[in-house]
Amino acid sequence: MYLIIVGLGGIGRNLVGIATQDKNDVVVIDQDEKRCREIASKYDVLTIVGDATEKSTLEEAEAGRANALIATTSDDAANLMMCLTAKGLGTKRTVAVVNQEEHVEMFKDADIFLFENPDMTVASHLYFSVKRPRIKDFLTVSGGKAEIFEVVVSDKSRVVGKKLSKLNIKDGIIVAIERNGDIILPKGDTVIETLDHITIFAKAKEVEKISSLFAP
Repeated sequence: MYLIIVGLGGIGRNLVGIATQDKNDVVVIDQDEKRCREIASKYDVLTIVGDATEKSTLEEAEAGRANALIATTSDDAANLMMCLTAKGLGTKRTVAVVNQEEHVEMFKDADIFLFENPDMTVASHLYFSVKRPRIKDFLTVSGGKAEIFEVVVSDKSRVVGKKLSKLNIKDGIIVAIERNGDIILPKGDTVIETLDHITIFAKAKEVEKISSLFAP
């Protein structure tokens, strides 16, 4: 893919690393010349020192042929403007970080895919990693009404050696099992083993109850 990444803060820098590792063609735009030099010395990317809210800057980045523009700055107004400008130039998909909750609807109305309030997301992950130590990773969906989460089966768990069909899981579905580096698509006769990584989709109110099945 041909990607334009705007902003070289923490999110932008990490995004450049991920995108280049996956063999994408990447153009980076930032108003800080030093940041651009640093990222260019580390990754094989084209850097443009400039303001991505300006049409001329996005034209220089060839936004018309880009598969996506990803706006990662801390300025919601700037992120919105650069996404709208890129869409006008023909960029196929626009994605933006939205820092203030009250701005979310504007991005949705403009049909811009958004990642809402990254600081709050990090804070939530830190809090729940303490509150629910059994859960290895999680993602909230439907505004927090449901979660996709992963648990690791303890060797003392009462479900070890049992078939999935024998587990009494309500308001939740086991969607995948990672075992010895392989992914298993579970069926009713799949047997749970120690150290299985279980990915589960469940209603938020059932997460604690379901995750406790796999603990000692």
